[in-house]
Amino acid sequence: MKIIISIFDSVVKQIWEGGYCMDKKTLILQSAKQQFAERGYHHATIQDIADAAGIAKGSIYFYFKSKEELLYAVFVHYHEQLFNNISIAAERYASDPKEGLHQQIMVQFNELMSDSSVLKILSQGQIDMSEEIKKLSMTMRTKFYVCFRDQIILVYGPNIEPHAFDLSVVLLALIREFMGFVVLDNVQFLTRDVAEYIVSRLDDSVQGIISSKKEPMLTTNIMKSIFPEVSITEGSHAVRRLYIAVDKLIRAVEGDQLEDAERNSVQQILEVLQEEAAKSHPRRIVLQGMLALLQGKVREEQYPEISEINKIITELI
Repeated sequence: MKIIISIFDSVVKQIWEGGYCMDKKTLILQSAKQQFAERGYHHATIQDIADAAGIAKGSIYFYFKSKEELLYAVFVHYHEQLFNNISIAAERYASDPKEGLHQQIMVQFNELMSDSSVLKILSQGQIDMSEEIKKLSMTMRTKFYVCFRDQIILVYGPNIEPHAFDLSVVLLALIREFMGFVVLDNVQFLTRDVAEYIVSRLDDSVQGIISSKKEPMLTTNIMKSIFPEVSITEGSHAVRRLYIAVDKLIRAVEGDQLEDAERNSVQQILEVLQEEAAKSHPRRIVLQGMLALLQGKVREEQYPEISEINKIITELI
């Protein structure tokens, strides 16, 4: 009998987590975020969260064992959504990296202005961070450094690469301080204006670094020593460059006068190549195979983008 009950409980939980009650889980996270921000983490109770969500207190414990686990889930949910939107912005403007950088900054301010709850929770300063939350914070911090380092290299070119981590620190510091005025002082910025201002200051920093010819402060080795548990892939910016180069070639092929059969064949190769380039760790054998097929279909003299793709794939291999 106990076995049957155990199996039944397991099946019920799978059904709930598989879709029927995922909306309830999201509702709990939203209510918890709101209550933690308004009442403070220590003062908000599970009952407060249940009341705000309009559900029974026991329903929360079906998903989360404790208030601390719920806080961790709130942070995970927030950061996953934010980083996903930042990545989408970069991909949408892959052919224009500087506009992509503007959009990545704007995404953060738009998210903040629509809902500043998480930053209000963090600004309370009295939360005892669990090891899980500390690790999550470290992971997200590193992801932002790496994300903006890669975007900075795309915008300003490979010569700035040694200083890209330094510049990502400058960029994130500007973003963080302006966000502080939004959260703590209720200052409302036009997101486009603040993004353009921040990128202009980054332009100034790049020019200063180039003219001073000083050595970088934060090298890849230093960053790896600070964040040993998080992968800081040196070739990640090359992957982004590959995606952009393939995207440019796709546009060139679409606008060229090729036979339909030839164009379809080339486009299929490029679709596979772009799909692989969209991955954080593309398979080298797939890149090499698609490049060989591409070179067998069209000449590099006809499409100079192929030379750039070849060069980047060689770097990755």
